[in-house]
Amino acid sequence: MERMETKKLPTRVEVALNYITGEIANGNLSPGDKLPNEKELAEKLGISRTPIREAMKTLAVSGLIETRHGHGNYIRKDEGTTVMPLMMFQLYLQDSTPEMLMELRYIFDRNCAELASVRRTEKDLAVMRESIDRLKALSEDPNSPIDKLLEADLDFHRAVYAAAGNKLIVVIADFVLNMVAPWIRKSLEVSGRYRAVGLHEKMYAMIRDQKTGLLSRESVEANMEHFMSSLKIPAA
Repeated sequence: MERMETKKLPTRVEVALNYITGEIANGNLSPGDKLPNEKELAEKLGISRTPIREAMKTLAVSGLIETRHGHGNYIRKDEGTTVMPLMMFQLYLQDSTPEMLMELRYIFDRNCAELASVRRTEKDLAVMRESIDRLKALSEDPNSPIDKLLEADLDFHRAVYAAAGNKLIVVIADFVLNMVAPWIRKSLEVSGRYRAVGLHEKMYAMIRDQKTGLLSRESVEANMEHFMSSLKIPAA
């Protein structure tokens, strides 16, 4: 007997995301246009304001929209910033799972670290070093806001992507990083802050010493395995 696959129903947040990205793709919303407010979107889609608000946060992180406090949400005007995020975002919404997204992040982190080991400059190393030092200082202060730790963590990975020396990789890898940012935040909360510093130090050392191959991959894999185990996501 042929097995029938059950298609998952979209969440309310996905309903809002699908509608807004669809309006952009269809040309009904253009760069610079103001989006309808939360109340209007909620009434139109038949959902509450909470998923609308969450959808707006996600779209802002992905670079599709910008929030102007006191004025509302607008489609970003920056040339070239809407097409790639929209394409990637649509792929993300199509039956993806956290496991699939983590695998994608692993591919980018592993290969970016390899390229960064070969191409990094002293300026690149300085940016990575500053991010780790900031993460360490924050981790030693029990009152540090978790969002500040997340910012330092993400800044380190962005510095690695930049050191890879490929603008296209930077755009796509950063987008994937933004999509997994909520899980990185949770990982910092669940598994403690000090472990993250040590893992980033290991990756930094491999890039600084221009190690490639197995040594470089091991540093990325250690970071990814800790991240996934802290969230109880099965390793790839």
